[in-house]
Amino acid sequence: MTRDNEISPVRFAVSVPKKKTPLSVHRQRIKRLIREAWRLNKHLLYNVLPAEIQLHVFFMFTNKGLPDYSEIEASMLHIINQLMLQVQSDTDA
Repeated sequence: MTRDNEISPVRFAVSVPKKKTPLSVHRQRIKRLIREAWRLNKHLLYNVLPAEIQLHVFFMFTNKGLPDYSEIEASMLHIINQLMLQVQSDTDA
């Protein structure tokens, strides 16, 4: 949790549409797994993010079915790597 006077380098949000995942308990589980994968791997992005940049990241789960944690973590690592490449190319230009 951040204090009001601290600025977080990345703002993060998650959405799991009801249309794709009708059961609430499944939606909540997917959100928990996504948040946990983000929490454990966000430091990779924070290490390459310049202090003057703040990202706003919104994850939307669009798959049908209930994935396991390893699938979500692999996807999260892929997304974080893509964000790192984008940030590095934008700061080099």
